[in-house]
Amino acid sequence: MKNLLEISYVKYADINKILWDESLSKAKNALVYANSWFLDTVTNYNWDAIISADYKWIMPMPVKSKYGVKYLATPPFVQQLGIFGPEEPSKELIEQFIDLAIQRISFVDFNFNWLNNVPENESFIRTQRTNLILACDSPYDLLKLNFTENLTRNIQKSEKASIRFSPCSIRNIIKLFQESKGKDLKVATTEWYNQIDQIYNVASLRFKGRCLGAYNEAGELLAGMFVTEWQGRATFLFSGNSEEGKMAAALPALINYYLKHIPNEIEIFDFEGSDNEGLKRFYKSFGSVESNYVHLKINRLPKYLRWLKA
Repeated sequence: MKNLLEISYVKYADINKILWDESLSKAKNALVYANSWFLDTVTNYNWDAIISADYKWIMPMPVKSKYGVKYLATPPFVQQLGIFGPEEPSKELIEQFIDLAIQRISFVDFNFNWLNNVPENESFIRTQRTNLILACDSPYDLLKLNFTENLTRNIQKSEKASIRFSPCSIRNIIKLFQESKGKDLKVATTEWYNQIDQIYNVASLRFKGRCLGAYNEAGELLAGMFVTEWQGRATFLFSGNSEEGKMAAALPALINYYLKHIPNEIEIFDFEGSDNEGLKRFYKSFGSVESNYVHLKINRLPKYLRWLKA
């Protein structure tokens, strides 16, 4: 295949982060996850990249190692990475990036982003995954016209429960999650919780993240949400919900409150999922639409290591 661009595999120490972040900010498909500060946080400064000579095209490579084998995997709390650039990358350009990646990496378990139409290939396992986004460039009164009847009833239920909204701490949201959904989630280790705490701290220092909570009349936190706000996109990164919160529809009311008071610069609310039918239905109840992406799995390991899973 003829090379379309001069691209190189660049080790972490040699990445010019100023040029990287500047390039990402100009990308048509810019996502918060690909900022150098976000990647540093979720990989503990352990990522490389494939970069074009002019830094117009970039692809993060969060490479890990298991049993001495290097592999490419999507880090926790990152939904989409892949190739970022000034326009939609062509099929040939995507193939060029993938070809260079697998010269270094034999096992890939990685999410590309919504603008990366990864071509079919008999050596890849290519799976479409669901994301839902809501265009927020209309006034709230127009947005709520697309809410489902069930969502509207739930918001009304929260109003009758006199739920109040105000900023809250990420640690209190984590506590809510631990006491409910976290009990049944294998990945929810201390390290995993500390990771989301670190992401919030780094984002908030840059004024790119906020936590909001829904409280009952006694001042107890019922539900909380952490969103990043960057490049006109609010990303719903993490949430927690108590049993009382579920009964009072606190989380849908909290999202509704955010949409009602959304910052002027935010044009898209990114729900960050989901393939789960229940969550998909919930997110769609706000009038969101699918903006799906591709998960790619490549296993070029020797036969005696084919059992390895990232």
